Amino acid sequence: MSAANPSGEKPVILVVEDEPDERFLAAALLEETGFSVIEAETAERALAILNEKEGAVSVVFSDVRTPGPIGGFELARIIGVTWPRVRVLLTSGDAGDQPSDLRVSATFIPKPWRASDILAWVEEAAGRTPEQGPGIDVIGGSPP
Repeated sequence: MSAANPSGEKPVILVVEDEPDERFLAAALLEETGFSVIEAETAERALAILNEKEGAVSVVFSDVRTPGPIGGFELARIIGVTWPRVRVLLTSGDAGDQPSDLRVSATFIPKPWRASDILAWVEEAAGRTPEQGPGIDVIGGSPP
């Protein structure tokens, strides 16, 4: 159930992370493997980008803890209702953030995450077919 991408276009991944180094690392990793990446520091900015790029974003990769009134769990809920074809991958390094807090179908990967886990999940969610790496907890649905 990945978002459709026109033939020949790179899948678009929206990375939502307020820490510049972590955002850069995730964006660089995804760009090096053939994705087009858009970056946002907040969930509010991510929602504005999703509105602007209607139908272009395949996957949102977001930290659970984002500055502002909307956090990652709420962002995932909004995306699930408004853009149901967009896949959501959440991550957190805070032990207090539990995947059970998520009430919609999304995937949770704890920090520190491994590049192979992120790439496997994003590639499959964006419609590619590599083998999925270990260490991924799928919440509220079947694995991508």
